[in-house]
Amino acid sequence: MIVGFVPQNNFMNMAQGLALFFSLYREVEGEGAEVVFPYGEKAWTALHTDSSADVLGRFHVFASLVPERVKGRAFNVVDGEAFAWRDLWPRLAAYFGLVGIGPGKSEKGNVKKYVHGRKGEWEGWVAKRGLIDGALEGTGFEFVDDVMGIPIRRDYDSSSRKEVGFTEERDPFEGYRIAFDEMRAARIIP
Repeated sequence: MIVGFVPQNNFMNMAQGLALFFSLYREVEGEGAEVVFPYGEKAWTALHTDSSADVLGRFHVFASLVPERVKGRAFNVVDGEAFAWRDLWPRLAAYFGLVGIGPGKSEKGNVKKYVHGRKGEWEGWVAKRGLIDGALEGTGFEFVDDVMGIPIRRDYDSSSRKEVGFTEERDPFEGYRIAFDEMRAARIIP
Protein backbone atom coordinates (compact mmCIF):
# COMPACT_ATOMS: atom_id res chain seq x y z
CA MET A 1 0.00 0.00 0.00
CA ILE A 2 1.40 3.39 -0.98
CA VAL A 3 0.15 6.05 1.42
CA GLY A 4 0.16 9.64 0.23
CA PHE A 5 -1.64 12.72 -0.96
CA VAL A 6 -2.81 13.49 -4.48
CA PRO A 7 -4.51 16.80 -5.35
CA GLN A 8 -7.13 15.06 -7.48
CA ASN A 9 -8.96 11.87 -6.75
CA ASN A 10 -7.35 8.48 -7.03
CA PHE A 11 -9.66 5.48 -6.72
CA MET A 12 -6.91 3.48 -4.97
CA ASN A 13 -5.99 6.14 -2.40
CA MET A 14 -6.28 4.45 0.99
CA ALA A 15 -5.35 7.60 2.90
CA GLN A 16 -8.04 9.67 1.19
CA GLY A 17 -10.67 6.97 1.67
CA LEU A 18 -9.91 6.71 5.38
CA ALA A 19 -9.68 10.49 5.81
CA LEU A 20 -13.08 11.05 4.24
CA PHE A 21 -14.61 8.17 6.19
CA PHE A 22 -13.28 9.36 9.56
CA SER A 23 -14.20 12.99 8.79
CA LEU A 24 -17.76 12.10 7.84
CA TYR A 25 -18.03 9.71 10.79
CA ARG A 26 -17.06 12.49 13.18
CA GLU A 27 -19.55 14.84 11.56
CA VAL A 28 -22.40 12.34 11.93
CA GLU A 29 -21.52 10.55 15.18
CA GLY A 30 -19.79 13.41 17.00
CA GLU A 31 -16.35 14.07 18.41
CA GLY A 32 -15.20 11.31 20.76
CA ALA A 33 -17.46 8.69 19.19
CA GLU A 34 -16.22 5.10 19.07
CA VAL A 35 -15.51 3.83 15.57
CA VAL A 36 -15.36 0.05 15.32
CA PHE A 37 -12.90 -1.67 13.00
CA PRO A 38 -15.47 -3.36 10.76
CA TYR A 39 -13.52 -6.17 9.10
CA GLY A 40 -13.22 -8.86 11.76
CA GLU A 41 -10.56 -10.22 14.06
CA LYS A 42 -8.36 -11.84 11.39
CA ALA A 43 -8.00 -8.60 9.42
CA TRP A 44 -7.49 -6.67 12.69
CA THR A 45 -4.44 -8.78 13.58
CA ALA A 46 -2.99 -9.61 10.13
CA LEU A 47 0.46 -8.09 9.65
CA HIS A 48 1.17 -5.87 6.65
CA THR A 49 3.48 -3.09 5.49
CA ASP A 50 2.78 0.30 3.93
CA SER A 51 4.99 2.64 1.92
CA SER A 52 4.75 6.38 2.39
CA ALA A 53 4.88 8.24 -0.90
CA ASP A 54 7.66 10.51 0.32
CA VAL A 55 9.82 7.61 1.61
CA LEU A 56 9.31 5.84 -1.70
CA GLY A 57 10.23 9.04 -3.55
CA ARG A 58 13.39 9.50 -1.48
CA PHE A 59 14.37 5.91 -2.26
CA HIS A 60 14.09 6.69 -5.98
CA VAL A 61 16.34 9.71 -5.57
CA PHE A 62 18.79 7.61 -3.55
CA ALA A 63 18.75 4.85 -6.19
CA SER A 64 19.44 7.36 -8.97
CA LEU A 65 22.57 8.48 -7.14
CA VAL A 66 24.00 4.98 -6.67
CA PRO A 67 23.20 3.18 -9.94
CA GLU A 68 26.03 0.70 -9.51
CA ARG A 69 24.46 -0.59 -6.26
CA VAL A 70 20.89 -0.94 -7.53
CA LYS A 71 21.37 -2.05 -11.13
CA GLY A 72 19.36 -5.15 -11.94
CA ARG A 73 17.85 -5.49 -8.46
CA ALA A 74 14.27 -5.31 -7.22
CA PHE A 75 13.32 -3.51 -4.01
CA ASN A 76 10.45 -3.40 -1.57
CA VAL A 77 10.44 0.03 0.01
CA VAL A 78 8.28 0.12 3.12
CA ASP A 79 8.04 2.46 6.09
CA GLY A 80 9.34 -0.05 8.60
CA GLU A 81 8.44 -3.21 10.42
CA ALA A 82 5.18 -5.01 9.75
CA PHE A 83 2.19 -3.88 11.78
CA ALA A 84 -1.48 -4.77 12.17
CA TRP A 85 -4.57 -2.57 11.94
CA ARG A 86 -4.96 -3.04 15.70
CA ASP A 87 -1.79 -0.90 16.04
CA LEU A 88 -2.85 1.79 13.58
CA TRP A 89 -6.68 2.07 13.64
CA PRO A 90 -6.88 3.72 17.09
CA ARG A 91 -4.23 6.28 16.11
CA LEU A 92 -5.91 7.07 12.80
CA ALA A 93 -9.26 7.54 14.53
CA ALA A 94 -7.67 9.75 17.21
CA TYR A 95 -6.33 12.10 14.52
CA PHE A 96 -9.99 12.86 13.72
CA GLY A 97 -11.09 13.15 17.35
CA LEU A 98 -12.59 9.65 17.44
CA VAL A 99 -11.91 6.53 19.49
CA GLY A 100 -10.88 3.59 17.32
CA ILE A 101 -11.80 0.21 18.76
CA GLY A 102 -11.38 -3.36 17.60
CA PRO A 103 -13.96 -5.65 16.04
CA GLY A 104 -16.64 -7.41 18.00
CA LYS A 105 -18.80 -4.59 19.28
CA SER A 106 -21.84 -3.26 17.43
CA GLU A 107 -20.72 -2.47 13.92
CA LYS A 108 -22.26 -0.02 11.47
CA GLY A 109 -21.01 -1.89 8.41
CA ASN A 110 -17.91 -1.40 6.32
CA VAL A 111 -16.45 1.92 5.17
CA LYS A 112 -18.26 1.96 1.82
CA LYS A 113 -21.61 1.08 3.40
CA TYR A 114 -21.21 3.79 6.02
CA VAL A 115 -20.15 6.56 3.62
CA HIS A 116 -22.57 5.64 0.84
CA GLY A 117 -25.37 5.36 3.39
CA ARG A 118 -24.97 9.12 3.86
CA LYS A 119 -24.74 10.01 0.18
CA GLY A 120 -27.67 12.41 0.49
CA GLU A 121 -25.70 14.41 3.06
CA TRP A 122 -22.50 14.76 1.02
CA GLU A 123 -23.31 17.97 -0.82
CA GLY A 124 -24.45 19.79 2.32
CA TRP A 125 -21.44 18.57 4.31
CA VAL A 126 -19.01 19.68 1.61
CA ALA A 127 -20.66 23.12 1.38
CA LYS A 128 -20.89 23.53 5.17
CA ARG A 129 -17.21 22.71 5.64
CA GLY A 130 -15.96 24.58 2.56
CA LEU A 131 -14.46 21.44 1.01
CA ILE A 132 -13.66 20.85 -2.64
CA ASP A 133 -16.32 19.14 -4.72
CA GLY A 134 -15.92 15.62 -6.07
CA ALA A 135 -13.62 14.01 -3.48
CA LEU A 136 -16.31 11.76 -2.03
CA GLU A 137 -17.59 10.77 -5.47
CA GLY A 138 -14.09 10.03 -6.78
CA THR A 139 -12.87 7.95 -3.84
CA GLY A 140 -12.79 4.15 -4.02
CA PHE A 141 -14.36 3.18 -0.72
CA GLU A 142 -14.68 -0.40 -1.97
CA PHE A 143 -10.89 -0.38 -2.40
CA VAL A 144 -10.56 0.60 1.27
CA ASP A 145 -12.90 -2.24 2.22
CA ASP A 146 -11.07 -4.76 0.05
CA VAL A 147 -7.60 -3.91 1.38
CA MET A 148 -8.49 -3.48 5.04
CA GLY A 149 -10.54 -6.66 5.05
CA ILE A 150 -7.65 -8.92 3.98
CA PRO A 151 -7.41 -11.54 6.73
CA ILE A 152 -3.90 -12.82 5.97
CA ARG A 153 -0.35 -11.61 6.51
CA ARG A 154 0.91 -9.50 3.60
CA ASP A 155 4.10 -7.77 4.64
CA TYR A 156 7.13 -7.34 2.41
CA ASP A 157 10.77 -8.12 3.00
CA SER A 158 12.65 -4.85 2.54
CA SER A 159 16.13 -6.10 3.37
CA SER A 160 17.41 -5.47 -0.17
CA ARG A 161 16.95 -1.71 0.19
CA LYS A 162 18.93 -1.80 3.43
CA GLU A 163 21.68 -3.84 1.75
CA VAL A 164 22.31 -1.02 -0.73
CA GLY A 165 22.37 1.63 2.01
CA PHE A 166 18.83 3.02 2.16
CA THR A 167 17.92 2.54 5.81
CA GLU A 168 15.28 5.24 6.32
CA GLU A 169 12.28 4.02 8.29
CA ARG A 170 9.32 5.69 9.92
CA ASP A 171 6.33 4.93 12.04
CA PRO A 172 3.56 3.95 9.58
CA PHE A 173 1.17 6.43 11.23
CA GLU A 174 3.42 9.29 10.10
CA GLY A 175 2.74 8.61 6.41
CA TYR A 176 -0.99 8.84 7.06
CA ARG A 177 -0.60 11.93 9.25
CA ILE A 178 1.36 13.74 6.55
CA ALA A 179 -1.23 12.80 3.92
CA PHE A 180 -4.10 13.88 6.20
CA ASP A 181 -2.40 17.22 6.91
CA GLU A 182 -1.97 17.80 3.18
CA MET A 183 -5.62 16.87 2.56
CA ARG A 184 -6.68 19.43 5.17
CA ALA A 185 -4.56 22.10 3.52
CA ALA A 186 -6.11 21.23 0.14
CA ARG A 187 -9.66 21.33 1.65
CA ILE A 188 -10.39 17.68 0.83
CA ILE A 189 -11.21 17.13 4.52
CA PRO A 190 -12.12 19.68 7.21
